[in-house]
Amino acid sequence: MPNYKLKKILSEMRDIGIETVPSSYLSLAGEGKKAQKKSSRDANDAQAASLDNAQESLLASASLEDVKAEYANCMMCPLGHARLNIVFGEGSPNARLMFIGEGPGFTEDHTGRPFIGRSGNLLTKIIQDGMKLKREDVYIANIVKCHPMKDPSSPEKHGNDRPPSPDEVEKCIVILRKQIASIRPEVICTLGAPAAKIMLNNTGGISAVRGKIFDISPLPEEPQYSVKLVPTFHPAYLLRNPPAKKTAWEDIKVVMSLLRL
Repeated sequence: MPNYKLKKILSEMRDIGIETVPSSYLSLAGEGKKAQKKSSRDANDAQAASLDNAQESLLASASLEDVKAEYANCMMCPLGHARLNIVFGEGSPNARLMFIGEGPGFTEDHTGRPFIGRSGNLLTKIIQDGMKLKREDVYIANIVKCHPMKDPSSPEKHGNDRPPSPDEVEKCIVILRKQIASIRPEVICTLGAPAAKIMLNNTGGISAVRGKIFDISPLPEEPQYSVKLVPTFHPAYLLRNPPAKKTAWEDIKVVMSLLRL
């Protein structure tokens, strides 16, 4: 049985008051190794913790799948009418680190995947070669999920990018907030000035905020939830200005320190 179906079942079980995960579901979900236990009390505690962790992990992923399904045909703003593909995001539903950019470009619109092409390849290199993680270990998304175009009638045209409008951001950020609520990352790293300004509600330039650690509450409905945010340069900027890569690496090292990598 696919994990997302298990997660939906577990969510329904919690809704009717069942608070533990049956062992049969854990085996289907791939829960395997059991830690050695010093006493029967330790064994019970370890089993309870395993059940809680498994349930939280599975339910979180189910929620992310639900969000993706909910907005699969989104038309909340004009961007939806011109896009070729919605670019929801990709990565681990249990990611400790979330990268957030401004919006998809030409290549992303054509593939439905975030941060690919030259700038995406650089981001992947930072994650894999620099941070020693896999791309699938983190979660990568954008503020808006569709390609903002100067000329929406020409999606096949290169160099047709533009910043999203405030109205488009206001409409689309609802999806991003639901992604954050589902994933619950420990750290968010914004890529580029626009993403940093939106997430920080700050009008300053990227040079004024990059590499600094901010505590933000990104979910208006859950003001008690906070997450660390570290802004850095967009990979596309680094390709245009290679000397800035050294500065960006210092920012990434701040992220790594927060994650204890």
